[in-house]
Amino acid sequence: MRTRHSTTLLAAAGAGALLLSGCTSTTGEAQSESGVPLISDGALTVCTNTPYTPFEFERDGEVVGFDMDLADEIAADLDVEKTVIQTGFEGIESGADLSTNKCDVAISGITITEARESQMAFSESYFDDELGLLVPAGSDIQSFEDIGDARVAVQQATTGQTYAEENGLNFEQQEDVELMLQKLETGGVEAVIGNVSVLGTRAAGNPDVVLADQESNGEQLGVAVGSENTEMVDAVNSTIDRIEGDGTMDRMREEWMGL
Repeated sequence: MRTRHSTTLLAAAGAGALLLSGCTSTTGEAQSESGVPLISDGALTVCTNTPYTPFEFERDGEVVGFDMDLADEIAADLDVEKTVIQTGFEGIESGADLSTNKCDVAISGITITEARESQMAFSESYFDDELGLLVPAGSDIQSFEDIGDARVAVQQATTGQTYAEENGLNFEQQEDVELMLQKLETGGVEAVIGNVSVLGTRAAGNPDVVLADQESNGEQLGVAVGSENTEMVDAVNSTIDRIEGDGTMDRMREEWMGL
């Protein structure tokens, strides 16, 4: 793997505004050496939402994880530094953070959907995921079909919430995945629905919860880019193709997910 680029951790609101005050106001006025438009000279600005282990989470004051390694590789290929902005997932999944030039790319375990594609552009898929069901060890809930009227937690604005809505489940929304998982582990809900990659990681580290079921829903994760920034889409796809071919992607999967 290439040497990691430095990561600057910024708060979602005040620090993000400070960052933008020193940047160009329109994507494309700054560029990488290869001519890819950037909002700030010499930096790939990445929006993400933590915690979402193993994709992005804080460790020793730095945002790390599978997605952040991917961002490192993109920045390395562009020959720029990486700057990370933590922001709410609503601003990411709606495309607002990209359309207002808050960041060049959003990398945050984002599922590619038709609705989101109408608001932003996506790279090719870099990870195929499934929907998972996490329950306490010994629970009578062994599958999605067993949920019934049980109280379920989901992360807001995710495919887990969509599944709960479409299936008429008794659910509550949590702002981030950590709050969702804590709700289960403290007995506030009887199950959580989310991505297998995230729930499986939690189950592997906590014997009190188990991954009871998973369902293939064709879910694919992509890097989100502003709708007009085709040069960035091409650059990200080039990096994804490279790391899938040279073994870097396999090493990332092993490091962060044990896959």
